Amino acid sequence: MQQSIKLPTARVINLAKNSRNAHKALFWVMVFTIITRIAIYASGIPWDERVINNTILDGDGKVYHDIAIGFLEGVPLSEINPEADRTLGYPYFVTALYAISNKSVWFVLAIQTLLNILMVPMIYWITSRIFNSQTAGIFGSASFSLSAIPVAWASRYLFTETLFSFLVLIFLMGFIYSWRRDSIKWFLLLGLILGIATVVRSALQFFIAIPMVIIFFQDHKVHRKIFLAAVMALGFMVVIAPFQFRNLQEYGHYSLSTTAGNMFTESAIRAKALADGTNIYDAKQNLESQIPTVTDRENPFELSAMRKEEGFKSLNENLNQWLLLYLQGLVSFVISNEKSSYLYVIFKQERPVLSNPETDESFSQRIIRNIRDIEQEHFVLPLVLAKQLIEYIAVTIGLLILVVRKNRTMALLFVFTILYFVLTTGMVGRAPRYRIPVLPIYAILSGGGFCLIWSWLPASKLLGKLNKLV
Repeated sequence: MQQSIKLPTARVINLAKNSRNAHKALFWVMVFTIITRIAIYASGIPWDERVINNTILDGDGKVYHDIAIGFLEGVPLSEINPEADRTLGYPYFVTALYAISNKSVWFVLAIQTLLNILMVPMIYWITSRIFNSQTAGIFGSASFSLSAIPVAWASRYLFTETLFSFLVLIFLMGFIYSWRRDSIKWFLLLGLILGIATVVRSALQFFIAIPMVIIFFQDHKVHRKIFLAAVMALGFMVVIAPFQFRNLQEYGHYSLSTTAGNMFTESAIRAKALADGTNIYDAKQNLESQIPTVTDRENPFELSAMRKEEGFKSLNENLNQWLLLYLQGLVSFVISNEKSSYLYVIFKQERPVLSNPETDESFSQRIIRNIRDIEQEHFVLPLVLAKQLIEYIAVTIGLLILVVRKNRTMALLFVFTILYFVLTTGMVGRAPRYRIPVLPIYAILSGGGFCLIWSWLPASKLLGKLNKLV
């Protein structure tokens, strides 16, 4: 009788100790996260006018800033987004923050930095939940906390990636929480969240097919699965449909933006430049010259459709070059690392001058340049490559753990999500920021992998013995 009481008591004590240790570890992960994020944010001096004009408001950042200012000043949308190539979720976000901060860029970057900080405990919750281990949660949250790419872009640039990744992570939390629940409101909410994320970044507009397929792995009758998937799709459409209807009324096209067509056209232009041995500017001018001048060039959707049509024609002629560039884009997505975030963003080192800035740097030229510049870049590249290799090993182990534990549903969700972003981004280039949406997923999976690796190490057994003495 005494033994039957003693065993549960010992189990409760061990759980309490593990929970206390996990909370301590999470506390120190959060301390590290907050200190490093504040330091990176402050060192960027986002309130300095020269930094704002020369660095922050450059490229896409300038576009989003102008749209937000236009909203505040009542400028027609057709004037501030004439190409209709920007979805309005992120400009609304920036506009709202400008409205309460006297149009302060530093305030937007501060909120983005805060979102990056909040993602750490969110990853801890998800990782702990799917691996049923607080230790795995600690390793997952620490892995993301040590990732330089998300914080570099959150604290220094007006780009969509931070808000977008935050919303995707909220979706994953909701999906994991509601997976075993037969609740209509939860699946409706999940659709709404996906819709908001899609309005922030239109690359997600076809992603909803993945969770809808995953729903069919639930232990429900088929008609119930169909109903829940339809509810999620309804929530998704409720958010994006108003934007599509506006474009239908304004331009005659029921579409979210011209982004997809423009991305495809850009990839066709790069393939043509490679085939012709010329630069992308000449290739673009050549393709543009094929578009009839009598067509309505004032309609951005019509122009995008015509560019896409010419892009398909060019693609048929240069298919091998396009496939080569696409494959290189996929490889670049996988091997791109944190070097540029550390050197050129966080520590503000001057970027290397390309030998021929008029022509896209080829894949082999990029590899050779990175190897050649290792010494002058303080040997950061081999360090981040070693870190990346270890993380990929941990990610692989994490996936295998889910499969072995027969949690194949979550494994499929994560694999399909990673593949979605890899395949949809492969054609547009090699910027490390394109990896930001998948880095939280890498961190979640690596949490399980690092937890298993840690259990194999002698140091973990020594700490286990010390904990028993506490």
